[in-house]
Amino acid sequence: MKRILLSFYLLTSFSMTYAASDTNIIEVFKKVPEKRIYQPQYLLKGTTPQARIHVIRKQYLNGILDCPSVIYHDKKKILSLHSFEEATFFLEPDRYYIRYAVNNNGCINLEFYQLKRPKMDILSQERQLEGDTEYTFSISEHIGPQ
Repeated sequence: MKRILLSFYLLTSFSMTYAASDTNIIEVFKKVPEKRIYQPQYLLKGTTPQARIHVIRKQYLNGILDCPSVIYHDKKKILSLHSFEEATFFLEPDRYYIRYAVNNNGCINLEFYQLKRPKMDILSQERQLEGDTEYTFSISEHIGPQ
């Protein structure tokens, strides 16, 4: 009987492992497919200093629905991001109004206004974008500049 209990104790003590939370999660993002790039000239870096805008779409919005998040510059559609995608585009250095807006599908768009002033709300900001500087924006349940 002692042998059985000792065997059981040794078996359970060596085979049990404790799960530790992994805080170093690496997120992998895909590039936006060409069919969802509507203004490809924005993805080309010019010869003059430009602001580099990096946008990542982290996760599904609205539960399981993978609706598109559209990126605009002065109401011109640049590209459309789906979950776990990223894109980098370039804008002229200037003062911009940057706005997160919910579209008809309930997804979040990111809008950059250079020549026009949009309706400002709590999800809007006025910001100077400098040349040769990278700005990262995240679209997820927690939106905002990084």
